[in-house]
Amino acid sequence: MRFKTTVVAFLLCAVVTTAQNRSTSAVRPKPDPRRAQFLDMFARAYFPGRTGQILIVPREGDIITLNDPDVPYMHGSPWGYDVEIPILFAGGAIRAGTYPAPAGQQDVAATIAAAFGTSMPATATGRPLPVLNPTAPHPRAALLIVLDGTRRDYFDRYAAEMPALSKLRRAGAWFTHARVNYLPSNTAVGHSTISTATDPRVHGITGNNLYDRVNRKRRDSFDGWRPQDLMALTLGDVWQLESAGRAPVIAQGSSVPASTALAGHGACQLNGNPIMMAGYDSVSGRWKTNAECYTLPAELAALDAAALWPADGQWMGHKIDTPSAVRRSALFPRFEVDAFVKLIEGHSFGAEPVLLLLNYKSADYVGHKYGPASPELRATLGEMDRHFARILAALESKVGPDYLVAVTADHGMAGEPTDPGRRHFSTDIVDALHAKFDPDRRALITSYEPENGQIFVDEPRLAELKLTLRDLAAYLESQPFVFAAFTEDEARKRSATLR
Repeated sequence: MRFKTTVVAFLLCAVVTTAQNRSTSAVRPKPDPRRAQFLDMFARAYFPGRTGQILIVPREGDIITLNDPDVPYMHGSPWGYDVEIPILFAGGAIRAGTYPAPAGQQDVAATIAAAFGTSMPATATGRPLPVLNPTAPHPRAALLIVLDGTRRDYFDRYAAEMPALSKLRRAGAWFTHARVNYLPSNTAVGHSTISTATDPRVHGITGNNLYDRVNRKRRDSFDGWRPQDLMALTLGDVWQLESAGRAPVIAQGSSVPASTALAGHGACQLNGNPIMMAGYDSVSGRWKTNAECYTLPAELAALDAAALWPADGQWMGHKIDTPSAVRRSALFPRFEVDAFVKLIEGHSFGAEPVLLLLNYKSADYVGHKYGPASPELRATLGEMDRHFARILAALESKVGPDYLVAVTADHGMAGEPTDPGRRHFSTDIVDALHAKFDPDRRALITSYEPENGQIFVDEPRLAELKLTLRDLAAYLESQPFVFAAFTEDEARKRSATLR
């Protein structure tokens, strides 16, 4: 009798437990599908030895930045304000219209190459977009402009300030769903992806800076305008190699990674040639280059950013009196375009189509400092547009209407958080990780730059503390401002499954 009672009690318990489990599973929230999407984006940029060990996605609307007054606004995330970018093509070879199909940065160089009658190498993951008129002749020149730090919605919000670009948009092919499809969304990775037509997991640029794990030190990507960090051929590389150096390639940029990534390898590759490349030096305020790989035309030698500084040293109430500070103003676009127009005017346009590559930087610097909704950005976009018209006029004076223009961006920019408490600093996050896991030596975290979304970890110290990377990621995910934190191993495994 006791046995039967025990069996009945056991069965009743099992029924109740099963019912409870079903009830619990019924109310358990489903995994957020965006988590898998964001892991895919990190996986598309996973490169062995270069990607950090912890990969962070801030909550939408939260900014993780440096404790630096020049960059209170930061990009690098997968949210729309950082990854929704313009892609626009215009010219006689382009079929105008609004294109709702998805498009990515990888497709831009692939499309220009197709317009020139060639193709990007097998490393490319992009494809020519369906905008080319198959019966049109090859253009005599192609101009690729990367509007650094320019969100796609600027073209609507600031349309009145951007008449030249708005006109080009109406006359050209405009992609309404163009997006950055990898992480992090920043300058070095963006320009490298645009120029090579391939994913960061192929071209190898995973951040604005890299961490040397062997020598235990951080360094900037493309430091000294050296292109050796780039592991894939660029559009400029392909074009000069295909023509045995006869096809002119001209590149310019106002930050080291942007200018170098666009220029490509120049003479620093087998059978390469020293193409023209001008990079802005924020210390001297002049244009410089890496003479090992590129050449700098003499006509740029006289240009000095000090000539831009107002007599009273003020622009919109802000102090402007250094080569670095002037970049964060609407004064700088004129200096950028003065140089680029000289490069166009000083070059002979012959039988071979000319490739022109420009990093147009001011919106990024001003956006970092004052934000996307600021009057400073509005003024800067207006000046960028006014001088953009000068570029088109200079190009038309050389080749008439027989050119192609491609306009895109490397990334966007986050706006002002709804609450001041939603702006966070990378140094505080490192301090919190050390306080939690390594309070004695504070040696566990070796590097963290927020625009890269990657934390580098001293793995011998991690093992010494008997921790795993998942322990660190779980702690970060417990913070209200973090949407997700992945480990390098998760990104590596996912990267191996991507097409």
